[in-house]
Amino acid sequence: MPQAGTVDKPHRLPLVAMPLNRGSTPDKDGRLVNCYVEKNEMGDHWIYKRAGLLADTALSGAGQGTFNWNGDIYAIFGASLYKNGVSVGTVDATGGKYHFSSCLGGIPKLQLGNGVKAYNYDISGGLVQIIDANFPAPFVKGFTYLDGTTYVMDSSAAIHGSNLNDPTTYDPLNLILAQIEPDKGVGISKQLVYLVALKQWSTEMFYDAGNPAGSPLGPVQGAKANYGCVSIDTLQDIDGALFWVSTNKSGSAQIVILSAQKASAISTKAVEKLLDGADFSTAMSWQYKADGHSFYVVTIKSLNLTLSYDVAEHLWCQWTDTNGNYMPIIDFVVRDNMDFLVQHESNGKLYKMSSAYTSDDDALFSVDIYTPNFDGEVDRRKHLNVMRINADQQVGSTLQVRKNDDDYDPAKWSNFRSVDLSNQRPFLTGCGTFYRRAHHFHHRSDTKLRIKSIDLQLDMGVL
Repeated sequence: MPQAGTVDKPHRLPLVAMPLNRGSTPDKDGRLVNCYVEKNEMGDHWIYKRAGLLADTALSGAGQGTFNWNGDIYAIFGASLYKNGVSVGTVDATGGKYHFSSCLGGIPKLQLGNGVKAYNYDISGGLVQIIDANFPAPFVKGFTYLDGTTYVMDSSAAIHGSNLNDPTTYDPLNLILAQIEPDKGVGISKQLVYLVALKQWSTEMFYDAGNPAGSPLGPVQGAKANYGCVSIDTLQDIDGALFWVSTNKSGSAQIVILSAQKASAISTKAVEKLLDGADFSTAMSWQYKADGHSFYVVTIKSLNLTLSYDVAEHLWCQWTDTNGNYMPIIDFVVRDNMDFLVQHESNGKLYKMSSAYTSDDDALFSVDIYTPNFDGEVDRRKHLNVMRINADQQVGSTLQVRKNDDDYDPAKWSNFRSVDLSNQRPFLTGCGTFYRRAHHFHHRSDTKLRIKSIDLQLDMGVL
């Protein structure tokens, strides 16, 4: 029993929640929207507002991919390839997002392809389509440059190699099959010194075996993984680890990481419920790295859903645009001065992305924290006298709070109450009585947001 003149220690409301959806939509149970979590050296968890956007380059057409080559920013919008905002040629616009690579040699070249057509670009020769008779057409997306040879793969999982540092010419004998499993090819990539062949149900790896005839490649024994790839456009290379949306013969979609030749799932059961049965034909992915965090971001347009995975914290969040829909970013690129740029899928713009920006190009976006149902681990009626918000003081920053005592019933949310986060000790009083309750904290201000915890001063009632 507390002594006279004291009150019980406040209960701390759980805020940090992975997606906890019990079904195939994120609309029920706890989740974090447009934010991320950071655990500091003291073991405290803080929720931060995600980085915002600021328009940088306006071009014309739908976004189709970006790349930094020799310090210049190449971007495809519509049917045009731009170099630092200036068109340098016309490309095919029917195959969706382009994938890029580059090679060395007497005349270093940039490679780009969308599965329908492929091109080389160099300063002296300009943009030239690859029309060599031995280049596979059609081919799956992705180029891999390994020890002077540029490799591409076709849908039958045959990997074709170019002449040495000459990605305009392909040797018909430089050919090897990814054939541990008889599934079709989806795309290729590279990890460390290995070529990674991503297929429908499986993944295989190859190394430069230095074979004197035929393909220089040899299979890496024991490196086969029973994870396929639903779309190569979900693939991202983050600090040497590959992330993508996978599937296998069971038909269940997962998100996996390939690191040190070992593949493992990083998606939670709740995330996999969201992915179940989705159409991945228009899926997009990108990455963001800043402020000590690296994020793998994947968008499933058919679900109107963008998910971000914090590689260091191993936490999933949902990110949206300013209207609460999926985040319409198709690719990213980093300038040599470390400006981080993202490419819009349709409006012809590149945006700088940074935590210094507190809106998306002057349009506000919402941070939403939906808590799990809370009962204080006591099945009694509880009267909430005071709710104390532990957040950074910010002039102009308002947090709105509402509650739901009926298991997230959308018709049973209370009206919002506002809390001024410029106050030293922001709080709400008179918050009612409940057995168990979910809270929704909503922030839509042109300010930064960092919030640590919500403390509840509860009086316990009877059963």
